[in-house]
Amino acid sequence: MRRLAVVRHPDSAPDALRAAEDFIALELGAAGQRVERQLFTSNGREFHNVIGTVDGTDAARPLVVVGAHFDSAPHTPGADDNASAVAAMLEVARLLRGLRPAASIEFVGYNLEELQHGLGSRLGSRHHARQLRTAWRRVAGALVLEMVGFTGPQRYIPYTVRLVKRIPKDGTFVAAVGDGRSRALLKAFRRGAEGVVPLVDLAVPFKGWALPYSRMSDNARYWDEGIPSLMVTDTAFLRNPHYHRATDTPDTLDYGFMGKVVTAVARTVAELAG
Repeated sequence: MRRLAVVRHPDSAPDALRAAEDFIALELGAAGQRVERQLFTSNGREFHNVIGTVDGTDAARPLVVVGAHFDSAPHTPGADDNASAVAAMLEVARLLRGLRPAASIEFVGYNLEELQHGLGSRLGSRHHARQLRTAWRRVAGALVLEMVGFTGPQRYIPYTVRLVKRIPKDGTFVAAVGDGRSRALLKAFRRGAEGVVPLVDLAVPFKGWALPYSRMSDNARYWDEGIPSLMVTDTAFLRNPHYHRATDTPDTLDYGFMGKVVTAVARTVAELAG
């Protein structure tokens, strides 16, 4: 966790961004996965997603994806955003080591989520989602982890009360947000979280455009390609006052909460992959 929680940005800290990429590849390999780096370009520069694959025993079963972006905003160590989610993804990979699933599982570290320029944002996940669609891969769902380490007083967007009437004031729950195609995936995550961590779940219509805040992470790139996906999150700036600030450091996180999220995700992946 602390190895990841440094500024990791293609412009302000490119060496640290590459070091994070290398660290994820090393850890996924140590978890027994087949590791590759998926090349894409931005403004003439080359970048990579990191993909660790657990091969399934049944090629007819749809793929399961677990992902988290590993870059940070330009001037923050990004402990919650998004080192917490990368650490959680790697822990899920370790927990499932030795699993012989029916369906293949891909653990994906996305690059360049924070380098946002209008429609050119979230470039790593866009590339991964488009590659899945181009290859006609069947996908059971993508669990996208986006800030999963902070607990504290909970805020909410006022008009969302009409959509979600049970947002607790105590921010100790995890939120899971899907689009209309992701209802089965939401049900699976609900089962995974049951008895482990409090959950607020929501399905938003029109690929999330009905609630634009739901499109602020890599999950939206899968929705755009018609692939079921959830954003699993501590609700980011609606809870964490250190969002995109230099104070987003490891000592602000709730590691017990992170462990519960890891368990919920691991249970969900194990069910989906059979």
